[in-house]
Amino acid sequence: MQPSRWFAIAVTAALLAGRTHAGCAQQLTWNNGLTFYLDNTEFFNPYRTGETLLGGQILSYISAALGPRTEVVAGFHGNHQSGDSRFLSPFKPILGFRYRTEHSLGVIGTLVTEGRHGYLEPLEGTLLDITRPVEYGVQWREQHTAGGGELFLNWQRLNTSSGREVFDYGLLLHADPLSWLRLELQGHGLHHGGQLYTAGQPVVNNQVLALGGQISGRLPLLGASTFRAFQLLSHGDIDSLPSGRPNHGHGTYLRAGFRPGNWLELFAIQWWGRDFVSNEGDANYNSQGSNPGFYHPYRKYQEIGLARLTPIESGLTLDTELRFHRIDDRRSIAIGTSPWEYSYRVMVRAPFSMRLQPQAAPVPEAP
Repeated sequence: MQPSRWFAIAVTAALLAGRTHAGCAQQLTWNNGLTFYLDNTEFFNPYRTGETLLGGQILSYISAALGPRTEVVAGFHGNHQSGDSRFLSPFKPILGFRYRTEHSLGVIGTLVTEGRHGYLEPLEGTLLDITRPVEYGVQWREQHTAGGGELFLNWQRLNTSSGREVFDYGLLLHADPLSWLRLELQGHGLHHGGQLYTAGQPVVNNQVLALGGQISGRLPLLGASTFRAFQLLSHGDIDSLPSGRPNHGHGTYLRAGFRPGNWLELFAIQWWGRDFVSNEGDANYNSQGSNPGFYHPYRKYQEIGLARLTPIESGLTLDTELRFHRIDDRRSIAIGTSPWEYSYRVMVRAPFSMRLQPQAAPVPEAP
């Protein structure tokens, strides 16, 4: 069935759901979100190539609260990239069960993925905010005063005769022993395998671990400030490693951010890495290039930028970022002949929802 027909069916079903008998659910809500994005990268280096993403996305689903702790969701998510002749691509279902308490969230089906689960850029690149906003699998979150965390499995592809199965998984933990101190552990893995079909491909894995923390406070003139420091370890690669190439790597990640006047954030990132490979992370942190044949063991990467999240009205927000990147000491043609390259992002998010009133059962007339 064509995506346009699915779209029509979903909207019709959502409107008809408002006439559902009251016994079907205690509360029905039609949740929607529109996202409009422009993401441009002017990279001319062996690790990442320049790319411009311009388009919009739609999220629409019915939420049925079956009780104070349980909820089911059903709907769709679609992406349309400007210039694409296809209606929506990819077009994905939203289908999941969620269990909530004051401190916990359990999910089967469509995962809750805002902010890429909270990962650092070397573990999951920021481009996934646009290219993979929908994930499927199982998930558990805990949030308490002294800390919390998340465990999830995201199944990306089934094992078939033409390809290995693909899934990634993660564990994120944090502790807040002091009001100004947070300790963090982030782990991420990517697996290509499966036992039903080999598809002529080997079983491969990539795992990355980050251990560190953050201090925060207010500084004169600089306003609300944060400093993050992490040590990272990597193991494996989903691409076949040439003979003699190291299977383990490590790196150091530092990030400082300042909000003068609480108006925008000024931030800087410094990275040193050796033999580090993270297949779902930002490729600018890797020792391996976009062509697996390119390899540079020792890496230096710097990023400075401006970011501002602007509330406009009725929940609509404007998210803007301007970033400058220095990849090792390579010369670039992005800004003259300097070693700096640049990228920017503009995103508008417009969420809106509608409470659907179930139709009350008719009252029989008195005889």
